[in-house]
Amino acid sequence: MINTYELSLTYNQAENPVDALRDVTFDLAEGESMSIIGPSGCGKSTLLFIIAGLLQPTSGRVVIDGSEPEGPGAETALILQDYGLFPWKTVFENACLGLKVKGYKRKDLQEIVIPILQKLGLAEFMYSYPAQLSGGQRQRVAIARSLALKPKILLMDEPLSSLDALTRETLQHFILDIWREHKLTLVLVTHSIEEAVFLGQKICVMSDRPGMIKEMIENPMMGCPGFRKKQQFHEMCSRLRSLLGVEQQ
Repeated sequence: MINTYELSLTYNQAENPVDALRDVTFDLAEGESMSIIGPSGCGKSTLLFIIAGLLQPTSGRVVIDGSEPEGPGAETALILQDYGLFPWKTVFENACLGLKVKGYKRKDLQEIVIPILQKLGLAEFMYSYPAQLSGGQRQRVAIARSLALKPKILLMDEPLSSLDALTRETLQHFILDIWREHKLTLVLVTHSIEEAVFLGQKICVMSDRPGMIKEMIENPMMGCPGFRKKQQFHEMCSRLRSLLGVEQQ
């Protein structure tokens, strides 16, 4: 479970401090998914990095499973927009990075990582390099590296923003399947209204900077078969557009 209490963060930049977040409070139960959406620069990524233990708030606190994290948690995985892959390492080597840092032996790496690569459709690319893969395949490698660590919480910062529309939609379904299968607590930062609705049981709509929660929306139809084609999906998208001030034609 993730609980935040009046989180605020100010970046002290010389004589010009920047208020990034102000009084952000929410609860996310174990196994739930939440998408975070809002204007550029409203602190969405900052909030994600605080949950990941990579940034400390100026005030307020984060509690994960009853404890305040003092740094990156062993059961929390973060996937960034640029995938974070090393171009000189193969798919298998990139997928093993987190486990290597933890001191796993080569035999253990193979036993853990190869089945994950097989499940993600990457087994035939094990010895390929990132430059030889499509954008969707590179994103799957980043997900494989995270799943190898057996996280309870998966944090994703605009993971699909650089992909074409067809690949992006395919991977949205893929992320949904991963969330279901591994029973992960998922927090996704996105600029896409449709993506926020498709992948968030809760949708956190943030204001302009300093980022505050403008509205927390329950999205109970998320994950239902054919949700994207249902009237409720389009109504939810329209509601988000109104909250975000997006003109509707």
